[in-house]
Amino acid sequence: MTTHDDGWVRLDPRTIPATTTVAAAALAATAVPVALGMLLSGLGLGWVLLWTVGGTLVGTAAAAVGETVRLAVTRYRVDPHRIERRVSFLSSTTTTLSTSRVRNVEISADIVQRRLGIATVRLASGETDGSRMTLGALDRVAAEDLRRRLLAERATTDTSEILRLDPRWVRYAPASVMTPLFGLLGIGLVLQVADWFGAVPEVLAWIWNRIGGLPIPVIAVGVLVLALLAGTIASVALFIENWWNLRLDHHEDGSLELRRGLVVGRHTTFDGRRIRGVTLHEPPGFRALGAARLDVIASGVGIGKDEDGKQKQSPGLVPAAPRDVPTGVARQVLGEPVPTGLVAHPSAARRRRLVRATAVIAVLTAVGLVPAVIWVWLWWVPVLAFATSAAVALWAAVDNARGLGHAVTGGVVALRKGSLLRRTDILEREGILGCNIRRSPLQRRAGLATLVVTAAGGGGAFRLPDVGLEQAPELWRTAGPVWDHLAEPRS
Repeated sequence: MTTHDDGWVRLDPRTIPATTTVAAAALAATAVPVALGMLLSGLGLGWVLLWTVGGTLVGTAAAAVGETVRLAVTRYRVDPHRIERRVSFLSSTTTTLSTSRVRNVEISADIVQRRLGIATVRLASGETDGSRMTLGALDRVAAEDLRRRLLAERATTDTSEILRLDPRWVRYAPASVMTPLFGLLGIGLVLQVADWFGAVPEVLAWIWNRIGGLPIPVIAVGVLVLALLAGTIASVALFIENWWNLRLDHHEDGSLELRRGLVVGRHTTFDGRRIRGVTLHEPPGFRALGAARLDVIASGVGIGKDEDGKQKQSPGLVPAAPRDVPTGVARQVLGEPVPTGLVAHPSAARRRRLVRATAVIAVLTAVGLVPAVIWVWLWWVPVLAFATSAAVALWAAVDNARGLGHAVTGGVVALRKGSLLRRTDILEREGILGCNIRRSPLQRRAGLATLVVTAAGGGGAFRLPDVGLEQAPELWRTAGPVWDHLAEPRS
């Protein structure tokens, strides 16, 4: 790391071999299925080696050149008032972030960076979609010094450990709603690679020669089992990568310090003054096992990208674990227990969901009738469509209605909704900025309304559908007396 007279500092040059090594590994891993696809398509071994080995070498060299150029044109400097990053190539771009506005700091290092003693630093300001800055990569010691310097006394206050990973929690990973999607994605990826080289007919023929004699229902069940097996492996692998070595510390000022990761280690600090609440995730699989997952609601933290197109810091605090674990952490963060015994919504909310479910059943059954009308021997298609859609849609409607609820305590407001993606947003009342009331024509007839609570954290808006009109005032008044002017909406 080189410092110039004007205070500008170069990034650590060890980022070049680190990035080059990671790129080479990724290209080599990609070359394996590509080579198999080429061989299945009948391409000669020499051409296969030329495209895969040669492509890996060219890609690796390009990554090394690109990282060398990035290192040469990038500088940063820190003074008592701001941190700046300048990129001078064809034009000069300077990004500035006030040190007093830095609220979240994340230090990450993949396995190669850890071996080389460097890390990537990501900074975020206090606004919901505020300024962000990434410095990759710095010496590990310099990265930790920068974190302490930006967070000032918050980085050195007394802390208490409130959570450490229990390896047995990995058993909850396959219960995620993403597990079957991961499996189907894996199967689709194999076919996509085969399609690149025109080998899909050969692959499908190879599969059909082995299972073609089986009844169609058995084949369907086999595909489902294969997808679930592949999805389970992917879910477990992602859990281990994301949450291994988990440790969560709580500072005296309310800040949180999270360390986690196997291949890519992450060290994230959340400013206690910007934490606005937590979200408890309980999809059906987790509920069946008595588990839940916890996210933090804080400024500059959330899923997706901010207004500058940069990835937000992950909100994850606790992975899938026995429900007592995330609720216990939530109690530490919020300073009071997670509300229980939420207020149920009116029966009209359930009727709305049952009507929607009936419409879905009718549409899917009608679609299933089309092949049965053309080919009589396919009479079982509409029957299967009706039975399957009725079972799924009616269960989802009832479960969704049962999940609707809210609670207001002295310090927090809890909003629960959803079925497959059930979540409970628990917001600190001090962080609630305002409320919006939305009513569709059908909601007006049913005496219901959708309440949107605005807070400076996460996505900024937390939606609670189908609240009874007599229940809404208690919720909107949690934003303060200024919202008392919201009279009960007219029917």
